[in-house]
Amino acid sequence: MPPKTRQKRINPAEIPIVLGEPVNYARAMINEVLRNLGYQRVFSAANANEIVEAMNVWHPRVVIMENLLPDMPGTELVHQFRREDIVPNRGVPVIMVTGDPRLETVQEARMAGVDEFAAKPISHAIIKERLDEVLLRPRPFIEGKHYVGPCRRRKRNIEYKGSLKRISDPLEVTITAPDLTMNQRMLEQCAIRLAEIAKSIDPRDRGGVRTLYNTANEANEIARQIRDDALELATLCVARYIEGVGASGALQPSVISAHMNAIRLLLKHTSKESSERLEIAQGLQKIVKRKLREAA
Repeated sequence: MPPKTRQKRINPAEIPIVLGEPVNYARAMINEVLRNLGYQRVFSAANANEIVEAMNVWHPRVVIMENLLPDMPGTELVHQFRREDIVPNRGVPVIMVTGDPRLETVQEARMAGVDEFAAKPISHAIIKERLDEVLLRPRPFIEGKHYVGPCRRRKRNIEYKGSLKRISDPLEVTITAPDLTMNQRMLEQCAIRLAEIAKSIDPRDRGGVRTLYNTANEANEIARQIRDDALELATLCVARYIEGVGASGALQPSVISAHMNAIRLLLKHTSKESSERLEIAQGLQKIVKRKLREAA
């Protein structure tokens, strides 16, 4: 029998983390979550300059940062220190935490060299999952002509020494491969955001309805990236419902919640028969058609 690989262990209390978050309340909340997880050496920063300064002083094992920094986008900062000698360790893992989880933002983050991405609001479980990923399962650091950062292929054989493991290998292959796990997480976060917005929305508030509609469209775009017919139809249904009744002031939060529950169910049971999952989405389609007729 092959020898068992020893489980890598870490002592959170010994790991320095730089937390870059411009909003005092959000910084305090994330700091509290980190301390509850046992991370005692957390050094806060409010902008890009302070993040770089903290990295030079404290030599962090992980950097957690918001993308919406006051002096420059977080993606731009990561792109800069991945390629320039402005910090002690250009390969330090970066977890980007942001209230702007659009697909374009995630793609920019990946191209900049961000290791992990999480949309706000951030839970205890999400922070732990992202930290475990970068500390217990670190990805190789790649320096290429068009990309510098962690290897973007999540599923990999560590023992494999063939093509696509060398610095000179073409990175375009990894760019075009869909990151299913990331997209599923993003869609789940979109569903959470939609449900939260719907709970407190005033149907007569055009700005709130527009935000709801934009988020639903983002969810549909992510579902298309996943290439899951049931998820694509379910997210399209909610976007059509908001578009169809939003202007009339007759939008019902309960209908949005029903869609979000269905989307989370579809995400949870991806292994079920495709016909069974599609039936769930078609049920939503019938509900939307009826609601649109009622609002007409």
